[in-house]
Amino acid sequence: FHAHTRAGEERWVQATLFTIPGETAATPIFVCMDVDITERRQSVQSLEASKRLLETIIDTVPMRVFWKDMDLRYLGCNPALAHDAGKSDPREMIGRDDFDMAWAEQADLYRADDRQVIETGQAKISFDEPQTTPDGRRIWLRTSKVPLMDQSNRKIGVLGVYEDITQYKIGRAHV
Repeated sequence: FHAHTRAGEERWVQATLFTIPGETAATPIFVCMDVDITERRQSVQSLEASKRLLETIIDTVPMRVFWKDMDLRYLGCNPALAHDAGKSDPREMIGRDDFDMAWAEQADLYRADDRQVIETGQAKISFDEPQTTPDGRRIWLRTSKVPLMDQSNRKIGVLGVYEDITQYKIGRAHV
C-alpha cells in the first residue's frame, strides 16, 4: 500500500507487481496493477473510530453493562461490572458464568431471568434484585435485560445493565 496526492487529495493505492513470460526467458514483462483503495481505507477507519467510541461509552457509562451468549456465559462486560465481580479486567469475565462469581448464591435467580428474556424475546425492565459482593456484603441492584440480537435479528444471548441502588433501598427502608 502506498499513498500519493492527486489534485490535492491524498489517495491510497494497493500495488501488485507480477511478471509474465516475454518473447524469451531473458526478457520477462513486468506488470504493475494499481487499485485505488482510498474509499475502502476510509470506511475501515470510520468503522474503527465508531468501535472505539462505542467501547469508550460502554467503559465509562456509570451503569454496569454485560452481555452473555445462549449458554449464559459472559461474552463481555464493562470495567465497572468486572470490578463488581472482583476482576481487574473485563476480559477475565469472558467464558465464565454466574456460578463462577461472588454472586454464585444468586446465579439461579439471574439465569432464570436471562432464560426468560431469551425464550420470550421480551425485555425485563427495571427490577430489583440482590447481589453478593466479593467481600461478602449484600447489595441491591436495579436491573434491566433485553434479548441480544445479531445483524440478522437472530437471538444470540442476553444484554443487561444494572446499577447499585443499595443506598436508595436502605434510605427508603428507614422512612
